[in-house]
Amino acid sequence: MVWRVIEDGELDIYRNLSIEESLARVNADSAEKTNTLRLWQSNRSVVIGRFQCVHKEVNLNYCQKESIRIARRFTGGGAVYHGTGNLNFTICADQRKPYVPRSLRKLYQGFVGSIANGLQEIGIPVTYDEKRSCLRIGEKKVTGTAGWIKQGVSFLHGTLLIDANLNTLERSLDAPAGQMQYLRERTRIRCKRSKRDVVTNISAEVSSRPSDAEIRAAIVRGVATFTDESLEFGKLTKSEGNTAQVLYQSRYSLDEWNLGVPAPRQTINQ
Repeated sequence: MVWRVIEDGELDIYRNLSIEESLARVNADSAEKTNTLRLWQSNRSVVIGRFQCVHKEVNLNYCQKESIRIARRFTGGGAVYHGTGNLNFTICADQRKPYVPRSLRKLYQGFVGSIANGLQEIGIPVTYDEKRSCLRIGEKKVTGTAGWIKQGVSFLHGTLLIDANLNTLERSLDAPAGQMQYLRERTRIRCKRSKRDVVTNISAEVSSRPSDAEIRAAIVRGVATFTDESLEFGKLTKSEGNTAQVLYQSRYSLDEWNLGVPAPRQTINQ
C-alpha cells in the first residue's frame, strides 16, 4: 500500500488543527482508510491539549501582546509552542496494517522511533525516550507528542524543535498566578497539567544543521523504512477538506473551543 505525504503549506494554526482532526475522523469513518504522513508548520501560537485549562498553561497577557495565537487540539497531552522554527509531523494509519499498533505507547515507539532513525541518518543525534514518548538530544527534549486511537485508526502528531525562539516559547508557556480562569466546555474545571521538561533546538545541538528540506526528507525515509511501504506526495480528499472547513467554522475558529468560557466567580481557586 502506498502512503500519502501531505505538505500543504498552511500556516494558520486554527486551519491546521482543523485538518488534523479531519484526517483522523474521516478515516475513522471510512472503510477504505488512507495511510498518511503530514508535514506542516504554523505561525506563532501556543497549542494546548484537549483536557487542559488555558489559564494553567499559557501566559495570556504575553500572548495577546505578542500576537501569539492560542489554540486547543482534539488530542490530549501537554501545551506546546509552534512557530516556523518548528516542523510538525502527523501519522494517520490504518490499524489493519501489521505495523500499526493499537496502543498509544507502542504507536509512539514505532513511528516516533522511526523518525528518530531517519534524523540520525543525517547527523542529528536524537534518541527516542520511551518513558516520555518523545525525542531527545542528550537530556533535552526536542519533540512533544499526542495521539488518538479510535475506530480502526491510530493517529499521532508531534512538533520538532529545529530553530525555534526558546525565549518566546518559555515566556508564552509560563502561566502566572491570578489570570482569568476558564472552564472547558462550560462545566469542567479539572485541568490536566503539562509535564515540564528542558527543551532545546536541533540547531543548537549540531555543528552543521541540515536544511529543512533534508529534515523533511529524513522523516519520510524513516517512515518508509519502518512501514516497508512507498510514500507518494498527495493532497486532502474532498471529504477531508470539507470536514476540515466544517470543523474550522464550528470549533477551531471559536474562543469557546480554544480558551473555554470565563469561570464563574465561585469556581476561582478550584
